[in-house]
Amino acid sequence: MNGILNILKPTGMTSHDVVSSVRKILDMKKVGHAGTLDPNVAGVLVICVGKGTKLSEYLMNGDKTYICELILGQSTDTQDSYGKMVKKTDNVHVNYEDLIKTLKEFEGEQLQVPPAYSAVKLNGKKLYEYARQNIVVEKPGKTVYIKELKLLKYEGERVLLQVKCSKGTYMRTLCNDIGERLGTLGYMGVLVRTEAKGLHIENSVTLEELKFLKDNNRLYGCLIPIDKIYVLDHIIVDEINYERLIAGNEVSSNTSALTSEEFYIYSKNKLVGIGRKVRENMIKVEKMLM
Repeated sequence: MNGILNILKPTGMTSHDVVSSVRKILDMKKVGHAGTLDPNVAGVLVICVGKGTKLSEYLMNGDKTYICELILGQSTDTQDSYGKMVKKTDNVHVNYEDLIKTLKEFEGEQLQVPPAYSAVKLNGKKLYEYARQNIVVEKPGKTVYIKELKLLKYEGERVLLQVKCSKGTYMRTLCNDIGERLGTLGYMGVLVRTEAKGLHIENSVTLEELKFLKDNNRLYGCLIPIDKIYVLDHIIVDEINYERLIAGNEVSSNTSALTSEEFYIYSKNKLVGIGRKVRENMIKVEKMLM
């Protein structure tokens, strides 16, 4: 069994918990995820199964889409609703036009400083380890890209946003920074990931649904083939070169017109792996998917 699953992760479970559950349901060891979700976050979790696990590094890249709740007027030590309140202000009301203008300012490339309670490493130690010991450290900034920041609803102290962003963007920090830019405070409430690597929450399955499909031999309905989620050009190598190809050698192929940096290589009517062009008309497998 090889491919990708679009699992709807519930709140209260770690990404590793979900992987463990999928292993038990499918009764197989080779299961992994392509990008974690915090335990307090629900939504799309990309699960790789069998040979699909070899593709996880490729699937971690790409934009993600979230529905994010921003709560104004307070800040917490974790920048979300699970932390301890550290500041509060009576200056909560924000003009609608100012809110729209500020959201627009956060679109594009941003330098984001990760929250103290995060798994980002500094000198071999995770930031939350320093925070738990009350050690103040200078956190390194990271460039992220906010492709779209759309206001869905604004009522009282609560702002509902749709955010499309690059890998590694902290929604908690985004809420904190927007609050400060508005002249008040802010932290993240509810967060749901609605899309990752082209997988949408509308098409996701719960762990209970996955078990039902497995028990009724209907997994074909939710197991996505590797080459359908990570789409590349593809070339076919003659069977005469198959053994040399899978041994990691360069083989000849008519790739003179191929401009892609990477592509799928098929031979003997099966997917061999992701390849690259090494020189004129010569290719080799970069990532074996057999």
